[in-house]
Amino acid sequence: MIRYSIAATAMVFASALFVATSALASGPSFDCAKATRQIDKAICAWETVGSLDGRMADAYKTALGAQKGEAAIASVKAGQQAWLSQRDRRCALDAVKPNPNSEEGLSPQEFGQLMCLQAIYPERIAQLMDITAAPLAPLDVKTVPAEPLQAAYPDDWQQAGYQALFSPDKSLMALGIEDSAGYVMHVWLYQPASGRLVKASPRTHKGAAEKPEDISELNSWSWGKDGRFYVRARRPQGEDGMFGADMEGYAEVKPPADVAEKLAAYKAAGQTVRYNSEIPEDERSPGLDDNSYNEQKGGAFTAWDQRKGHGSFDLLAARAGDEESRIIASGGWELEDFLFDPSGTRLFYNGEDGLVVTDPDSAVTRRLKGTRGMDLEVRPINMSANGDILVYWAAGSCTDDAADGIDPHVGDDVARRVCLAYLPPAVGTATSTPTHETPPAKTGVAPADAWVGEWAGGGEGTVTATIRRGTAKPDYLVIDLVTGVPGCSGAVTLYGKPKGAAVLGESYDPKNPSAPVCRVELSLDKGVLKTEVAGPCTYYHGGSCGFDGTMTRDK
Repeated sequence: MIRYSIAATAMVFASALFVATSALASGPSFDCAKATRQIDKAICAWETVGSLDGRMADAYKTALGAQKGEAAIASVKAGQQAWLSQRDRRCALDAVKPNPNSEEGLSPQEFGQLMCLQAIYPERIAQLMDITAAPLAPLDVKTVPAEPLQAAYPDDWQQAGYQALFSPDKSLMALGIEDSAGYVMHVWLYQPASGRLVKASPRTHKGAAEKPEDISELNSWSWGKDGRFYVRARRPQGEDGMFGADMEGYAEVKPPADVAEKLAAYKAAGQTVRYNSEIPEDERSPGLDDNSYNEQKGGAFTAWDQRKGHGSFDLLAARAGDEESRIIASGGWELEDFLFDPSGTRLFYNGEDGLVVTDPDSAVTRRLKGTRGMDLEVRPINMSANGDILVYWAAGSCTDDAADGIDPHVGDDVARRVCLAYLPPAVGTATSTPTHETPPAKTGVAPADAWVGEWAGGGEGTVTATIRRGTAKPDYLVIDLVTGVPGCSGAVTLYGKPKGAAVLGESYDPKNPSAPVCRVELSLDKGVLKTEVAGPCTYYHGGSCGFDGTMTRDK
């Protein structure tokens, strides 16, 4: 069914695209009155950076609290100390690249420092979130082709809003393109298997409907038992019509009986506000009142938005028997676009660090891997009936991950892409038999990855490693290597493709391409990870400690 939503927020100035400040964002993690260093004063001077610093500190405390054992805690502490040293070195006023697009009152050097700080914090916050709870990694991600949309809407395709509905067999997806008021002005069909995108309806009349054939609204849609897609078209000057479509195109038709029945019941079934004051209070979800809307059910839980006024909202959830509702998230209008998995264990919504998913029972929150935030331009749109395919829109890319960082010197692509994430089964649900349209896990990643995880051990001092698969290239490893002894600490991020039980990791810093390359050989033998420096790495840790050592899996 088609929903009508409030128009998306206006496009923000490019320099602000790296930051999203929630209604509950905190200030800096330290006392600004006692700040003496230039970089600390800069963090205090800029509200956006101070908020990021506070969020990072909260994420660090949460990550520490999630660790079990002294070695794991020491690993997180050493990694945080190394990151702080890296931040101070990389974003020092005399080290950053001047940015001529300065805001009023800032020199190009100061603006370069602001951009550096705004870009470096989200990456660390995402990494700390992943230390607390491993991100939800899609089995595969598909991107709806942008070229047909760009050709159809040359003036506004970059900021279009979207709605979506899967066919029962998930072989096709109807994609509605919204106008600036949130109404569907055009519908397309997308076939994930082929990547094709074809028009499934005419476009609504751009001006006032003046002729009998002019369409003012595409106000309801449905999939028929015959496998075709049907959408109703309203004509203020003539009779309403119905268009049927498949991958060969669309035509005006008389709807089949099953579709006519669905559309006749659309108004009642499409109500999003469920609150009814006549329902006895003990039969309502706790906290559900006339400021509640967008109610969705998943498993034993009900989730809804709670309007608090002044553009702020809570995302709440409760189940039968709860004495009070549970706050899942607090924020602004972005929280109205949430989706609840049918299992009741995965509640998807917009987060400041990409799409996030919360289990309302355990309260564990994870990131959806391959997404990033910073500008609130990542929103869930819809999901398949059994919750194994999530549709969302993202700014620029469907695979850019918050934990992989941002280059502040490269202009961000803010065009909205429509993404399909094929998800692993939810915990506690039976594994569904995949259809021919549901991709299997990528063959480059083994079900039990011998490399991926947290590692801890020693060499010249404490040595730890966090290893994950690359988002765009899962056959490559991304290795965060940290070392530390009293008076010395260091960290480096390495990239390399395993060859059997060995990999040569090489550093690459997109924010500082002139940094010397550090090479480390890593090998696995019966669960023991060995690291041996093969090239100069003193730039990353100084002369009093190193990356040589042996580690075992920490968790």
